[in-house]
Amino acid sequence: MGRLTIWFLLGLTLIAVSNNVGFANADVGPSESECRPYIEKAINELKTDGVTSGSGEVQADQPRRDDDDDDDDDEDAKGVNDIDGDGIPDDQDDDIDGDGIPNDEDDDIDGDGIPNEKDDDIDGDGIPNDEDDDIDGDGIPNEDDDDIDGDGIPNEKDDDIDGDGIPNEEDDDIDGDGIPNDEDDDIDGDGIPNEDDDDIDGDGIHNEKDDDIDGDGIPNEEDSDLDGDGLLNEKDEDLDGDGKANHEDSDLDGDGLPNEKDEDLDGDGKANHEDEDIDGDGTLNHEDSDIDGDGVRNDEDHDVDGDGLSNSEEPQSMDIDGDGVPNALDDDIDGDNKVNEKDEDMDGDGILNVHDNDMDGDGIPNVHDDSHEVDIDEEEVKKRSKREVDAAPVVQVEEPASPAEEFPAEEEASKEVETAEAEVEAEPEVEEEEEVKEEEPEPEPVAAEEEAVEPEVEASVEVKEIEVAQDEPQETAVAADDDDDDTMPEDELLWEGAIPENRRSRQHISELLQLDEEFNAREKATDNVAEIILRDIKKIYENAVKPLETLYKYRDLSNRHFSDPEIFSKPLILFMGPWSGGKSSILNYLTDNEYTPNSLRTGAEPSPAYFNILMWGNETEVLDGTQLAADYTFAGLQKFGQGLEERLRGLKMKSKLLEKVNIVEIPGILEVRKQVSRVFPFNDACQWFIDRADIIFLVYDPAKLDVGPETEAILDQLKGREYQTRIILNKADTVKPEELLRVQGALIWNISPLMSSAQPPLMYTTSLWTHPYQDGAPARLLAAQERAFLRDLRTAIDKRIEHKIASARRFAVRVRNHAKMVDCYLNTFYNHKTLFGNKKRIADDIIDHPQNYHIYEGLSTLTNISRYDLPDPEVYRDFFRLNPLYEFKKLRDTCTYFRGCPITKLDLAIAYEMPELAGKYKKMSEAALAGIEAQAQAQAQEQASSPGHVQTEPKKTS
Repeated sequence: MGRLTIWFLLGLTLIAVSNNVGFANADVGPSESECRPYIEKAINELKTDGVTSGSGEVQADQPRRDDDDDDDDDEDAKGVNDIDGDGIPDDQDDDIDGDGIPNDEDDDIDGDGIPNEKDDDIDGDGIPNDEDDDIDGDGIPNEDDDDIDGDGIPNEKDDDIDGDGIPNEEDDDIDGDGIPNDEDDDIDGDGIPNEDDDDIDGDGIHNEKDDDIDGDGIPNEEDSDLDGDGLLNEKDEDLDGDGKANHEDSDLDGDGLPNEKDEDLDGDGKANHEDEDIDGDGTLNHEDSDIDGDGVRNDEDHDVDGDGLSNSEEPQSMDIDGDGVPNALDDDIDGDNKVNEKDEDMDGDGILNVHDNDMDGDGIPNVHDDSHEVDIDEEEVKKRSKREVDAAPVVQVEEPASPAEEFPAEEEASKEVETAEAEVEAEPEVEEEEEVKEEEPEPEPVAAEEEAVEPEVEASVEVKEIEVAQDEPQETAVAADDDDDDTMPEDELLWEGAIPENRRSRQHISELLQLDEEFNAREKATDNVAEIILRDIKKIYENAVKPLETLYKYRDLSNRHFSDPEIFSKPLILFMGPWSGGKSSILNYLTDNEYTPNSLRTGAEPSPAYFNILMWGNETEVLDGTQLAADYTFAGLQKFGQGLEERLRGLKMKSKLLEKVNIVEIPGILEVRKQVSRVFPFNDACQWFIDRADIIFLVYDPAKLDVGPETEAILDQLKGREYQTRIILNKADTVKPEELLRVQGALIWNISPLMSSAQPPLMYTTSLWTHPYQDGAPARLLAAQERAFLRDLRTAIDKRIEHKIASARRFAVRVRNHAKMVDCYLNTFYNHKTLFGNKKRIADDIIDHPQNYHIYEGLSTLTNISRYDLPDPEVYRDFFRLNPLYEFKKLRDTCTYFRGCPITKLDLAIAYEMPELAGKYKKMSEAALAGIEAQAQAQAQEQASSPGHVQTEPKKTS
């Protein structure tokens, strides 16, 4: 019966095919393409229900022999993989359904009447698309297939890669593998994991140029999940999905721009300077310990915001010259009376435009800055140079003058670099016949009425010095004019006065203090070793010193404390001495802060009695006492009360020297007949700074050598610190050479008896500011003494670890002496205490009359502790009134079986552990520096072996 049914269906089909033309002409009946599926179905049923004999007859409903089972299986397999029955397996057939339309042009590949975009099984192999390794049935696995859905459109140009009728940007499963995009390791199904894939979404556009990396239809700048991995950007450790962690990725948002050149670091559509979360980690910048997400903490990062500009190159102001005209609209940004187009240092930061990453100082790197033209042709320079340039506020100029007349040094420098041709064509020629001898160069005129003189410049270094001397006064005067309207309370600290016409060079300061970039590698090597030693100091303090300090309440006895701020703070340079000795001038000179709006106030009259503290900061800022007391380093000053806080003033500024040290100036001492009481303990506050200073400078004026009670009290506080104390006889150029030796002798004669040292203190006789030496002054002697002073200052910086070890050991000795002194008092108390006696009366008698009980003499004899290292009896009288004597334990009672005796640990730390740290630091530093030198030699040899290398002599450093 089954065979007759099959023949009946086949006959009907043939009749329909033979009459196809008639149906077509009559516009009725099925077309060939509509009938073909039924034909194929019938053929398939014939093949599956029976076998064809050699004569072509179909044998059905007959039992099959066992020996024919293998043949039947082969035929079944062919039936499953060959839909149209043309003998070509589907995975090799260009027309699976045999409708004459190639698969890549066929809207219904498997001929099941369901369009491909709605078909759950496109190739008709019985496997759903989301489980099919070959969706289009072309024999090529999806991950290797350039056209997954077989629609003839390559994947990278296909709006619907998996052919499910859903556009890629709206498709939760782009490659149709049944795995949602946010969980799929290979979103586009090309066999390349997302983290290694240059085109994550398979749209043919590389990730770095793709506005929509994950192909979800949301532009990158608006996409909360940039790489489509299911993690929000702020929680994603690999923002762009390139397999590199954010802190190691040189292109955080995967837009093809390196982070340092990317205006939008995290790709959120907000420019970095407007973005409250630059690295897109979900933490706002002001709360983020790593603002730019480079894995380096802000306090250790030389480029905090990751814009390619080092912290020292960041803009200080949107109006650099303070003339009230924003930089973007100012023809002369830095106020040096040179138009921007002709200024070799447009923003006045000391870096020439050709080397400056941000030539206009607006905080936007040149590569992204469209606000100025980097390359200006010669004709444009000529055209712009004809514009009138307003004179600087300090100088009243009636008509424009040539650069040769106003800035002779600049004209000479421009000739050396061959850029003067354009300027000479646009402006009057300079008479080169007027020359001045090199030995006595004339100072450059400031007023326009004076004749311009063109000094002969020996070297480019002198040219730069003259330019600085010309630029800074004008900028200062402009800022001073603007600040007249708004006077702040701290303005009384700042400088007011005239600017010298000729100023001495400061270049030797950077050289001798090793502030140049070439010393950075050595600094970093020693800093790493120093960090290890400082942690060892803290460990010894915690284990050996602090137990006895706490047990015997040493902090109630002395203001000399020791904790983390004392261990980990930067070296402290202390300046002190009589009023008007030049301390503020020296601070301005060392930090390159002379003649600026933020210079410390100087002059012959006494300056306001403030403790001036100079420290490093990104921006120049004046701090009051409350802000300073909140600072980690100076928090210990709070114990001296509000009176001291009101006399503290801090100045933060960008200075290479202040990156290495903090500088403190103690108020000048006024010797008056009647001592006036202060609202805070002045001497105790001075002692606080003295205890923490790495080097101390007493500054004297040759005209003020008197020593009174105030000075005596200060010098007495330097007891034990004589080896760190230096004397500076400042303003020595004001003394005649024949009288200078007499002045030095008088100063040493006055000071030496007051210092507890058999040797006279080390003295430097010099003049520390940029004013030129007065006529007749011993210039060579003063310059040599200044260089010796700078070397001594550098030595103090280099020996900061030795000073920390020495300070820790001094503190440990004080704690030990105190513990043994209390123990001596206790032993005396228990020796005289009776069973029914009044213990308070006995304790008070011992405390009030220690000499009757020979406490100090006995302690010095039994323990070899010097009497001069012990506090006075009055100090202990106050201490025991606060802490009753009989409440303390004897030293022997503090010992335990397992932990031992605290006093023994302290003795070992003083005698062995702390001295050994100095040797350890020396060895580790030498090893680190040897590694740096070996690396430098290897680089030098590599450069020497490279072709075209020109050998140069190594630079000598002091």
